[in-house]
Amino acid sequence: MLAKAKDSDGVKLGERVITGGLFIQVFFFGFFVVVAGIFHYRISLHPTGRSSSIELPWQRYLVILYLASAFIMVRSVFRIAEYLQGSDGFLLQKEIYLYIFDATLMFLSMVLFNVWHPSKIITKDLLASTLSDPESHNSDYPMQDRKTGVLVAAH
Repeated sequence: MLAKAKDSDGVKLGERVITGGLFIQVFFFGFFVVVAGIFHYRISLHPTGRSSSIELPWQRYLVILYLASAFIMVRSVFRIAEYLQGSDGFLLQKEIYLYIFDATLMFLSMVLFNVWHPSKIITKDLLASTLSDPESHNSDYPMQDRKTGVLVAAH
């Protein structure tokens, strides 16, 4: 919409749509981070049998998620400020801010997830252990055996 705008009203409308989308993105991303934080807090207070016995560093990966989320949130707020200032704003006039608050933050997020990629904590044993999950046995929900594909009643 912004690229096809032929007059100033079209440009303003395009900028409003982009800014509105960025605000929605920040809101929902912030909501996601809050939900992840609540989960982390609750599972730390009342750990389940599986979270206590599992030998995976899942708490480290939550911290990495928080760090990457902070980088992305700062970048998103920067983009909002950039669009609110307009095409002749201070942030767009100085290229250094784009490198600091956009490229560097995304590069750091990429490095975090390349060094500590979530696939490192998802093992074949973990995926195959659905029937041996102690919490699931008491849920009264049928579970699917991953080897045969057959639904098995929980006991």
